Amino acid sequence: MRILKWAGGLVLLLVVALVLLIAFGLNTLRGPITRAVTNATGRELRIEGDLKPLWSWLYPRFRAEKVSFANPDWASEDYLFRADALEASIALLPLLRGRVVVPKMHLQRAEVYLERDAEGRKNWLLDREPDGSRASRVQILALTLDQGRLKYDDAIRDTHIAAQLAGDAHGISFAAKGKYRGLPATASGRGGPALAVRGDKAPYPLKTEARIGSTSLAADGTITNLAELSGLNLMIQLSGESMEQLYGLVGIAFPDTSRYSTSGRLIGAGSTLRYEKFTGKVGESDLAGTLQVDTGGKRPFMRGELLSQLLNLADLGPLVGTRQPKQGGVLPDAAFDAARWNSVDADVTLKAGTLKRSEELPLENLSTRIQMRDAVLTLDPLEFGTAGGKLAGPIRLDGREAPIRADARIRVQDLQLSKLFPTIEVSRASVGAVSGLIELAGVGDSVAKMIGSANGKLGVYVDSGQVSKLVMEVVALDFWNLAKVVLRGDEPVEIRCAIADFDVKDGLMRANALVLDTSVMSITGEGTISLRDETINLKIVPHPKAASLASLRSPLYIAGTFSQPKVSRDVRRLAEKGAGALALGILNPLLAVLPLIHEGKGQDSNCGKLIAQATSSGRSSPSGEPEQHPPARSAR
Repeated sequence: MRILKWAGGLVLLLVVALVLLIAFGLNTLRGPITRAVTNATGRELRIEGDLKPLWSWLYPRFRAEKVSFANPDWASEDYLFRADALEASIALLPLLRGRVVVPKMHLQRAEVYLERDAEGRKNWLLDREPDGSRASRVQILALTLDQGRLKYDDAIRDTHIAAQLAGDAHGISFAAKGKYRGLPATASGRGGPALAVRGDKAPYPLKTEARIGSTSLAADGTITNLAELSGLNLMIQLSGESMEQLYGLVGIAFPDTSRYSTSGRLIGAGSTLRYEKFTGKVGESDLAGTLQVDTGGKRPFMRGELLSQLLNLADLGPLVGTRQPKQGGVLPDAAFDAARWNSVDADVTLKAGTLKRSEELPLENLSTRIQMRDAVLTLDPLEFGTAGGKLAGPIRLDGREAPIRADARIRVQDLQLSKLFPTIEVSRASVGAVSGLIELAGVGDSVAKMIGSANGKLGVYVDSGQVSKLVMEVVALDFWNLAKVVLRGDEPVEIRCAIADFDVKDGLMRANALVLDTSVMSITGEGTISLRDETINLKIVPHPKAASLASLRSPLYIAGTFSQPKVSRDVRRLAEKGAGALALGILNPLLAVLPLIHEGKGQDSNCGKLIAQATSSGRSSPSGEPEQHPPARSAR
């Protein structure tokens, strides 16, 4: 029915217009045209100057002078549009479908005020009861002008932009300033002669520079559909203080980073944007690759591949837990903003050759797949090399819960003793591989809180090797200076087995086993490490295997904080020669590292034999009476 009304009205209007045009000229139609538009839209159209036809082969064309079109009552400006003169052509067939298509329009000294209010109403929709989800019934395919002013206000997005435009035979230049999403914004540039273009056959050239907050953008290329900002083919240069600030501009969560800059080609088609073959720097880190975002689903979906030759973990900030340690601590306490994770789903791979961190322990060959699904972030697989070996395993952060739930299961594989502490002088004769398992689950909105609430287990072991200055020098235990003399300087000492195994509950690490067994001495330890308070409370007891080393039996105590640990002797117990006699009998045969030892040489390994010996000695004391031990904890 609506189409029939439009068709009948159009035929009647054309017949009347033809009769009046022949008899009196086009000015006669000013009244009927303005009244018809005013009645149809509820807004006043005025043509206060001449209205006359212009010659055109393709479409009816006219010129109207001193034209204005009113805004709805709720708008802040009186007019949606006004101009000293307007020249336009009209396509007739779309009128039958209730659409006004303007193939070409030229404006002289024009002003346009576009507005969306806090209720979502748009002043450019012309129905009496506009539906904000519907497109406008008026389409302008090509727009040129001599000079003009454009103002855009969006109360929902806190965006308010005013632009001055000037056109000539070569194109349109513009300068704009105001606010975009609450941030101060400026832009300038130059485009092609036709300002507004719809369709896919007329790419619109555009070169612009803009600054929004601390983010700078330069673009040079074409936009095929300028009215809808689609059909993009632009070379982009982007820089800013942190990628996190892009959330306010594009509505997609990026990590908090160091200052960054990047350049590449932005391709847009339909609901897909692809930033391809880009290169960039984030602080000291380099990044390259391709990212693609599809906006057609429930939320944007990002996929891509990233490559880095050098990746400084500090440049990625809280994403990897390297910034803002809590007061007096070493564990980072910068909060994750999980509320933003629901803004995007993602599937991105990242590979990096060398990783840099504040300490000197070398990291390399990072490889991971970063996935975000419904606010759940996973790094699986996650693998990187260090000290001649590697760490590998999945990490999962569930942002649907408050606080965030974190789970990690990391395998430690073949880290070399000689490379673990590169800033401390250790003899080149030191050999041996450290392996183990870290399996923790915690909750919190920062790395410190997640680790401080963790439950699980962790353990590492060395199955065989040699060392001269050993890790004794690393932990700065005083009595090893005496041991060096007895052991004839730097002569290598055989490591039979070393085990550090802990249960973790509510952030408290309790030692199942702390054992270092060498050819001349065994060392056992006990105590706790608090991940919540970042404090250490350990006792280390030497067990010499030679009578000449008996004076080294006095225990040492490691206490204090992670940032300031202190090592001291218990002077009161120096004379108690048998203080460390428990030796290896305290070993729990069900350790976190036990399955890993069994994966290797099993009972034939040095650590396997040590555990068997400890189990045997635990069943029978030297007096022949069974020793009483707490029940063994089962391995999880």
